[in-house]
Formats: sequence, structure tokens, C-alpha cells
Amino acid sequence: MIMKDKFFKLVYLMVLGLGLVTYSCSNLEVQNLNDPDTNDVLATPSDLIKLAGGAYRVWNNAINEYSGPALSMCTMADQNTCSWGNAGMKDLSSEPRQGYNNDITYSYAYVNRDFWNSSYSALSQVNDVLKKINGDGVTIMDNGQDVTKMVEAWCYFIQGVVHGYLGLVYDKANIIDWDTDLATLEFKPYQDVAAAGIGFLDKAISTLDASEDFTLPDGFIRGVTLTKADLRKLANSFAARILAYTPRNATQTAAVDWNKVLSYAQQGIDFTLSPNTDDNTWYDNLKGYGVYPGWVRIDHRIINLMDHEYPSRWPNDNASWNTPDGKDPGEASSDDARLASDFEFLPDNNFRPERGFYHFSHYRYSRYDDWLTTWQGPAPTFRKWENDMLIAEAMVRTGDVAGAVAILNDPNGARKARGNLDDVNAGISADDALTTIFYERDVELILTQGGTSFFDMRRRDMLQRGTILHYPVPAAELEILGLDNYTIAGPPDGENISNGHWVGYDGLVSPIDWNGK
Repeated sequence: MIMKDKFFKLVYLMVLGLGLVTYSCSNLEVQNLNDPDTNDVLATPSDLIKLAGGAYRVWNNAINEYSGPALSMCTMADQNTCSWGNAGMKDLSSEPRQGYNNDITYSYAYVNRDFWNSSYSALSQVNDVLKKINGDGVTIMDNGQDVTKMVEAWCYFIQGVVHGYLGLVYDKANIIDWDTDLATLEFKPYQDVAAAGIGFLDKAISTLDASEDFTLPDGFIRGVTLTKADLRKLANSFAARILAYTPRNATQTAAVDWNKVLSYAQQGIDFTLSPNTDDNTWYDNLKGYGVYPGWVRIDHRIINLMDHEYPSRWPNDNASWNTPDGKDPGEASSDDARLASDFEFLPDNNFRPERGFYHFSHYRYSRYDDWLTTWQGPAPTFRKWENDMLIAEAMVRTGDVAGAVAILNDPNGARKARGNLDDVNAGISADDALTTIFYERDVELILTQGGTSFFDMRRRDMLQRGTILHYPVPAAELEILGLDNYTIAGPPDGENISNGHWVGYDGLVSPIDWNGK
């Protein structure tokens, strides 16, 4: 039973914590609002636009935040590797894998706490606006134009993205609409939370279909101009993403309504979403720390995908290489041009040997090095190629392998335009087509959006045995609500803890003590 007074305490703290970033919009002046009084925030129609417009920034920063789950999810997915303790990267990617430490005093308690808090802060912002629109009948005017439907659709879009990702990241969460009685809230399982997110995105789409044409103000997503049609595409892509990424294992993945994923993705983005970061109000610390020299490196699993003879693991004793001459392999080689364009070979390692040589790697990700000079500028978070791969995967899973092959062989697609790879054989099997699609996802989508690599490995039963499949509700939240603390730990069950593994093209298995039990 949730204690009413403690829950309202949490809501009050969330309201106090709202961070509002404004934008240029017709007659609206740019302001920086710190610790705003709620009544002042909701005083005028222009304030409602500001409040709604700042919500995506809060969520976008949080999902790619240093203090969020993104960095540890990359290392748990063996896409990236790092022995540094920062952001739980070492703890959650150590071998053998461990459960999550959900103690309120844990040094890295922010890993599951900060994203939770920011998600509900963003949700609180748009719910307050929807309450004014739907509950109080407020009409929002801007320069004499009625923009109520625009703001309403945007708010539903935020509700959908936030709930969808709460369902992707946590084992359970609250579902909160603008008219939800907060005193009756209870945690719902991740499946319900993710489904609620898709429902809100559907509502955004139907509201857009009933609205006049518009262009969102720049600050809604900094540096990105989105028309009504663009926002509709983005909502569809997020729905496809959430529906495809929710499964915790391969059995659940097979049960996904892939016709629905296909429908969403085919109506999805034909552009790459790249918020324009300023390293102040809009930032992307996943990319920053994911490519900064001396920090995160690329796991050899990824290099082995591009060069099948390259060791997929660094030897645990730092000596027993599985190369023909038994020596350090040096640089990899590949027919995929992206090995040269997106990855940098480093002969030496600066990680701590006592924390495990399996953290070591010869490669770092260099694709964002130009952006890294200032941590400013367009930072891709949803690539068109990701949406294309969702279409291709859904096609394969619904029996249209030929359709997927056509996408993979598109001369304008990343596989051909950036990888310079030969065409995929028209007679490829469904399994081989999926392997090719996930290769593209592994190579092309690195550090794009927090969690993507983790969700992909999770839904294929490829996270190392013992890896957590989601995070628990933060300990601080449970304490505020007067609920018993719990965590995600224990024996592998395929529901909360991975019972899977992966095998490199060189035959090495991770974890190395995998016995199939």
C-alpha cells in the first residue's frame, strides 16, 4: 500500500526539481527559469508552451546522462568496455556478473535513481499542461494562432516516450496520466508500462491527425525543425522502437506483434534526429564519455563482428591469445570501411589489470571525434538507419526476407554508403538476414541512444549469464514511499537475470565458464 502523504511529498519534490529550458518561439522571449513557483509557471498560455517545450530536453539529457544507466548498459552489452568504477560500469560488467546494488548508500546509486527522477519530472511537466488543456479547457494562443492541438499532441508524445523508456529500463514503474489520482498509484510491471507508452504515442498520432499543420518551436528539440508530419513520423518510430525493445528474452521477442512494429516503422522517420547540443542545457554525455580518450573503449566482440579472425575477447591471463601465432593480434582488418572510419586502434591499455584483463581492448570509437572537440553540435539519437533496420527486422519476422534484403542493399543505406559492403545474397535465409541486420545495428548505432545495445542483446538472450535484465525501482524512491527495498539479483532466470551468452566468430564464448545451465 502506498502511503498517501509520502507520495505527495515525492510529487512536491519533483515539482521543485523541474528544470525548464525555453526556446525562441514567435513572441516568446528566451528565459532561464530556476526553481519556478508552480502557479507562476502555469500563469499564461506562453508559460504552458515553455513548460511543455522543456520536457524533451529533460528526458533526452537523462537517457544519455553520465549519472544515468546508459554507460553501464553499454558495458553490460559487451558493446563497450571499461574497468573504471564510474557510473557502475565496472561493477555491472565484471565477470562473473553480479546483481545490482540497490542500497541507498551505494556509491553509484545515481545509476538507476537519476533517470527515474528525470523521467517523472518530464512527465510532471507535460501532465500539468494537459491538465490545463483537458481539465480546465484552456486554449493556448501564440501570435493570434490557436496552437492547443500542437501542444497537446506534443505532450502525449512525451508521455509515450517517457513511459516507454521506463518500461525498457526498469522492472516496474508508475503509469501517470494527467488525470491520474496520485493517491491510488501502484507499480505496474514493465510490460504494462511500455504498453502504456505506446498507447500515449498512439494518442499523440491521432491528435496530430486531427490538427492543423504546424512547425514546432526550435527549443522543443534544440536545433531541430519538426513539422506536424515530422513529429508524427517520430512518434511512430518511437512506438516501433519501444515495442521491439521491450522483450527480456528471445521467447518474448518471438511473441512481439511484428506486423505492428512494421506498421509503425514504415510510417516512421526518413531523417536522423540530432539534437543540437550546447554542453550546457542540451548535452549528450553518453557520446562524450563513450569516446573520450582514456575512458570507454569498444569491446573486442564488435571488432570480431567486422573481422571474424580477430579475438572476440582479451585473454583473461593477458597472454593466451587464440591467434595462429599465439601473440597479440595488433590491428584488425575488414571489408567494412567503417572499421577504418569509425574506430581507432590503440596499441596500449590504461585500464587496471587487477580488475580483469577481459576489460582490455585495442579499440576506441572515433566516429564522434569532431563533435568531441567542443561537446557541441548535432548529436544523433535516432538514426534513420535504425528505423530502416526495424523495418527490415519486422519484414524478416513476418516472412518478407526479400523486402529486408532490399533495404540492406539500398545504395543510400549505411551498409552500402558507409560500409562499402557487397550486396546481401537475394537467397539469404531468415536467420542469416537477422544476423546481418543485427550486425548493422551493432556497428552503425554505437552510442546513438542510451540502452540500444543493451536492449538488443537482452532480447536475443545474448547478455552474459548473470547480467541484470533491468534495473529495480531506486532505493530512494522506495524509502520515500515507505516500501520494502529490493533489488535485481540472484540466479539466472531469463526474466530478471540473463541466462544467456554469446559466441564470437573465433569460437570464444562469453562468459568463458558458460556451461549452458
